[in-house]
Amino acid sequence: MRHAAGAVVTVVAVMLLPSLFGPLLGDLRRWVAGATPTAAPEKLTQTSDASPEAVGSLGAWPSLALVAGCTVLALAGAARVLHSRDV
Repeated sequence: MRHAAGAVVTVVAVMLLPSLFGPLLGDLRRWVAGATPTAAPEKLTQTSDASPEAVGSLGAWPSLALVAGCTVLALAGAARVLHSRDV
């Protein structure tokens, strides 16, 4: 993004909105909690006493795939923007 305020709002929305609106979704709460960008790294570093409600229901390998996928999408988007704006 070209503006710092837009970038900050985007990051806050991606990180916080699923956690805020997850409880409103009822039965889908566990899926939303497990698919957020913050829950996947928590799942990878969790201890054996962490509850599925806290870190989601994804296993370790799907969580790692989610983190890797988000990273690849972010890098691809950055490369595309750099390529299109760099003259």
